[in-house]
Amino acid sequence: MKHIALLLFALVVFTTAQARKSPHGENFKLECTICHNTENWNKIKPTGFNHNKTKFPLVGQHKTTDCRSCHKSLDFKIQDRNCSACHTDIHQGTVGRDCGRCHTPNSWIVTKTRQMHQQAGFALVGEHASADCSRCHANASIRRFDNIRSDCYSCHQYQYEATKKPNHRATGFGTDCQRCHNMTGRSWNSIGNGFDHNMYMPLTGAHKTADCTVCHNDNYSQDEKANLSTKLNCKDCHSLSNKQLAKYPAHTTKFSKYDCGECHNTTSWSAGVKFKQHDGWGKIYSGKHRGRWNRCFDCHTNNSTYQATCTKCHDFSTGRLP
Repeated sequence: MKHIALLLFALVVFTTAQARKSPHGENFKLECTICHNTENWNKIKPTGFNHNKTKFPLVGQHKTTDCRSCHKSLDFKIQDRNCSACHTDIHQGTVGRDCGRCHTPNSWIVTKTRQMHQQAGFALVGEHASADCSRCHANASIRRFDNIRSDCYSCHQYQYEATKKPNHRATGFGTDCQRCHNMTGRSWNSIGNGFDHNMYMPLTGAHKTADCTVCHNDNYSQDEKANLSTKLNCKDCHSLSNKQLAKYPAHTTKFSKYDCGECHNTTSWSAGVKFKQHDGWGKIYSGKHRGRWNRCFDCHTNNSTYQATCTKCHDFSTGRLP
């Protein structure tokens, strides 16, 4: 009987020790009744354990997820908190392992596409705001978002090559599209402010609002590969018609050797005409003649010789200006 009593005592001690050893790990200190109840050990109290006090608060869809969906092992210490531990990476590693950059626990649907592109250095503005993702991300249909080039030419090479007015390739335009075009516009015709036209020809007066194609047309030879920066003479754009030549015949004789800009300005061809070299022959911008005339024709005849007729103003019998 003595041996049987000792055996029963040892069995009780062993059973008690086994019962006290938690299946959730040796260092798990919480009382069992916080999560379990005595009626059914496998039935977990829905409001028992406060998961929000851990390093992984339950928000969004995680609130209603079955515990065993994440906790494959009852030893909670070995649980991986990374999204990829539970969720298959359908992007195949092309966007990294931090799912929270794009997704939220509420839904896998991405709602901050613009913000993501802004952070990546390529803001979705203008026409890009409504563009089909697959036009840039070729593998978007299979949820792959591999790194792609963000320069305009990499996507818009076709437009660059196909443009004929002016011919971008023949005239030597670079492939930095933003120098001329505006990304915030709704089409390629939205002109940007990036191109520094002052390097070639400052845009002043009426040139500020002129359509680029008025000067940059398709008249440049494919063989010459002409550079637009060499086309700086007014006559290249402003040749006089036969009607205008008949009205101002001296342009083909007396003034043919002068550049248009020596008399005219970019604001208006007719207003503010000044021939500053005139003071070398007769002072009209200084001295007594200053401010005494309004048009060249006040003194000159309007013919091919463009002779001055001083008697229009001067009475040489008195030698005084009227």
